Amino acid sequence: MARNKAFEPGEKLEKAKNVFWQKGYQGTSMQDLVDTMGLNRGSIYDTYGDKHSLFLMCLKSYSDGMLNDYVQATDLAKSPVKAIEKIVRRAAARTIEEGKTCLGIKSAFELASEDEEVHSILKENTDSIVTVLKDLIKKAQKVDEISTKRDPVMLANFIVSNFTGFWQLFLVYGDSEMVKQQADFLIRSIKK
Repeated sequence: MARNKAFEPGEKLEKAKNVFWQKGYQGTSMQDLVDTMGLNRGSIYDTYGDKHSLFLMCLKSYSDGMLNDYVQATDLAKSPVKAIEKIVRRAAARTIEEGKTCLGIKSAFELASEDEEVHSILKENTDSIVTVLKDLIKKAQKVDEISTKRDPVMLANFIVSNFTGFWQLFLVYGDSEMVKQQADFLIRSIKK
């Protein structure tokens, strides 16, 4: 008979995610994970697999949480363009609240060019966010909130690429007002 785990796997996954987020994949050792998660190596391997498998679970969890956060930000929006504004403002707020590089962005620069599984998770997440934005842009165009001359896919990609810019500005300048101003500017530029 299989033994019940004496720990909550989701809670331990959060702890691992924070280590990877702080140190990066390459900078995180198995001993770091053992120490932070409070588990022995055998429990980690039995529950999550090797370090790479654990990292992929952490990255997927982070990416899914970000997407859900943006989708929830659109709830109760009075119009499609207001929903887009909420997503942009939520992206800016996440940048300021988290205060460190987005785990997705950090992983993209560290691993995405050489690790197909990391690339796949990041691409799937980005595609999902672009799709949410693209659909909102099309709805906004139907109610004349955004010009129909603007390509919805191009505009959605433009918005998402600006989210990376929020992180860069905040990391370099540490100025939350600058990030908020950039979000305001992005929102104004969407409506033109």
